[in-house]
Amino acid sequence: MRPTRLSTLAALLAVVTAVVWGSLRIADRYGTPLPDLDWLAPVGIAVLAVAVLVSWVALRSRLRSDRLPDPLGVARMAVLGKASAHVGPIVGGFYLGYLLVLLPGVDVLSRRDRAVIAVVALAAAALLTVAGLLLERACRIRGGDEDPDLPGDLDDPAHP
Repeated sequence: MRPTRLSTLAALLAVVTAVVWGSLRIADRYGTPLPDLDWLAPVGIAVLAVAVLVSWVALRSRLRSDRLPDPLGVARMAVLGKASAHVGPIVGGFYLGYLLVLLPGVDVLSRRDRAVIAVVALAAAALLTVAGLLLERACRIRGGDEDPDLPGDLDDPAHP
């Protein structure tokens, strides 16, 4: 598994933002009411981000102790970190696109309330992304000593 690139996350955020912004703007122009936002989603995203942060702290303390964690458990944590790092920009892109549609009419009370929810959800999504990147980074194998019996890079065409 390769480390997550920030350019990939930025591209995810940009594409989802553009799609949501365009879709909601077309719907808004035709008089279709925008979907409601409630506080459950930002709270859920924040709880998930805190859970990933707690996993990161626990894994780091375990890696620094004398008892090493189970390698399969570390692999699962790496997958959780990578997934969290990718889900953050996707969810954040949805709320950023929604927020961009709301901004021109933010003086209306109902739109202002939705904009506040969107900003909180966007912040929670950013926290989820950072937590995922931290957890993924903590799962990296340190040291450059490779096992001579194993091929170097499985994607390398020189190693069949």
